[in-house]
Amino acid sequence: MGEAGKSTVGIGLQYGDEGKGRVTDTLLPGYGAVGQFNGGPNRGHTVNEGNIEVKLHHLPSGIFHKNILLYTGSGCVINPVKLVAEVKEVESKGVSIDGRFFISGNVSLIRPDHLIFDEIYGRDIGSTSNGIGPAYVDRAMRAVGKEIKNIRLGDYLSNPDKFKPIIAMNLEKIIWEHDLDNPESELAKERELIRQLLDVEKVVNKFHENTLAIEKYLCKDPMMITNLVEGGMNIFFEGSQSIGLDCTTGMVPYVTSSNTLAGAAYSGGDLPPEYHHKIIGVAKAIMSRVGHGPFVSEFGVGKSEEYWAEGLGRAHTKEKELAQWNPNELIKSDDPFYIGIALRMLQGDEYGATTKKPRRMGMLDLVMLRQNCKLNGVDELYINKFDCLNLYSRTKLPGIPMVIAYELDGKQIDYMPSSMEELSRVKPVIEYLPFIKKDISEIRKYENISSEAKNAIKFIEEHVGTRIYGIGVGPKREQFIMIK
Repeated sequence: MGEAGKSTVGIGLQYGDEGKGRVTDTLLPGYGAVGQFNGGPNRGHTVNEGNIEVKLHHLPSGIFHKNILLYTGSGCVINPVKLVAEVKEVESKGVSIDGRFFISGNVSLIRPDHLIFDEIYGRDIGSTSNGIGPAYVDRAMRAVGKEIKNIRLGDYLSNPDKFKPIIAMNLEKIIWEHDLDNPESELAKERELIRQLLDVEKVVNKFHENTLAIEKYLCKDPMMITNLVEGGMNIFFEGSQSIGLDCTTGMVPYVTSSNTLAGAAYSGGDLPPEYHHKIIGVAKAIMSRVGHGPFVSEFGVGKSEEYWAEGLGRAHTKEKELAQWNPNELIKSDDPFYIGIALRMLQGDEYGATTKKPRRMGMLDLVMLRQNCKLNGVDELYINKFDCLNLYSRTKLPGIPMVIAYELDGKQIDYMPSSMEELSRVKPVIEYLPFIKKDISEIRKYENISSEAKNAIKFIEEHVGTRIYGIGVGPKREQFIMIK
């Protein structure tokens, strides 16, 4: 028997949207498979090849690598309707996944009633209204008496006639409980997603047809990934969301509904940890997050969160901000709040790939980065949007701001408090680095970047205690600098 393969785990180290997809895509040569171990269509990984750009919500990031298997593991949840639509979109761009995309039969299905429940109750914590949380709740609930709550893909496909009426019953139940089909229902009037789900027969039939349509991707053998790795195949597990949003250790309740820590790759990705090789951590040089919750390094802290929350997070879309503000003037402001808006507009697509909501912007937080690297045993650190650090040279700030410590109740600390009440009182301790004035977006070799950029890399490494292996200097696949 030949030598077994190895597994690598890639995770986001901040609040999501770090560019994990592009790093995964860059590192995939040498791997035979890319797998997902958590989350659902709330992920938004953007990958591109040439002039083709795809925003992935369900599919793994390796779609452009034609010889790489794509796997969605047991730790995930899926919406069959959205998955089928995404596959059609990808195929319309000339990318085929037939014969190389596999879904564990243990994934839980996101049902239409989950979408309604999330739309009603999830908005206050910044949910994407994708039904992720309610699906994980029902996975944990399992059943209520004889009523099955956790409907898995394998179970549904093994007996569709049994589960189709259960889907209808669950949808009818939540509509009835909230009086949503009443013409006078304000909730249904105000929310388009809910209105789309009120025709029970139509919605259930569509759900049923799309679930049957993905049967060709069903992986019936729970040992498939293990067998492939035992046979010598290397696998790259890509995490969804980020460490700051882990449902156990993150900023509860402003978190996602699954475990995002690197260790979850093995329980959710269906592989024994004995094949583990290394952990890749991804961050970005100017941070961002979507949703409520503490954000120590945020520009315009407090005011920025209130601005983001207006109109349930949808009042300030990219188009509206471009019409309202001139970022080139705004970035010169004395007010950090307006600097944050300018950075969002100038940094490039700092709006949710899934929700289109604006992201709250902040300085690179080295306290958070260090802690998350340590807790997850990160071996290699990659930082995207490093080229955007030169935007600071257009501000009135004295240099590139980096958060090197926290101050809590007058005392300096070097960790993130687990108490949300304490974390909300934390103030950042900032150190300013010399500006990076030269554009580095066209540079491809480390030795060619400026001394100021090299100084920033060294500064981050010293404070985080983890070596930086690469930096992203633009959105395109080739805009990446590997550091030997």
